[in-house]
Amino acid sequence: MSGNPDRLDRFVGRSARLLALAGGAALLWLMGFTVYAEIARYLFNAPLLGAHDISRMSLIVLVFCGLAWCGWTNGHIAVDLVGSVLPRAVLRLTDTLMRLGALALVVVMAWRAMEEGLDAQEFGTATNLIQIPHMPFYMVVAFGFAVYAMVLVVQVRHLMRGDHEPPSP
Repeated sequence: MSGNPDRLDRFVGRSARLLALAGGAALLWLMGFTVYAEIARYLFNAPLLGAHDISRMSLIVLVFCGLAWCGWTNGHIAVDLVGSVLPRAVLRLTDTLMRLGALALVVVMAWRAMEEGLDAQEFGTATNLIQIPHMPFYMVVAFGFAVYAMVLVVQVRHLMRGDHEPPSP
């Protein structure tokens, strides 16, 4: 990690790691469930009722629990077209501006996901077949975005302090 990690860095890193572990558990669950559902369907001719609903909701947990860790570890896809030719100060400025823009978008998405979750609870929306309530999954989306927003805040802080690279584990 660049610089000396402070309390916020450690808190955000641990939060992202815990969410990533939850995402990993969701991946293991989804893999096992998919294998079970396919065996039940094709070997025993007994398809599981609601397997599609369960898979869709599991994917939400998987994706949004892994989002912050991907940002923390710089695991996203990046294409470096001009980074090697720009001066370091300009590159740091563009990185900071891009992360600030991403922060604004992520905060709005977290807020909207929370609003949608509250609406889902009020109206009782659920999956079609086995009626899995939508509200908890909207909250997972909101929480995943909120932790990713904290990752972006930490990265912007480091860039503004002049660190060459934002923190990572």
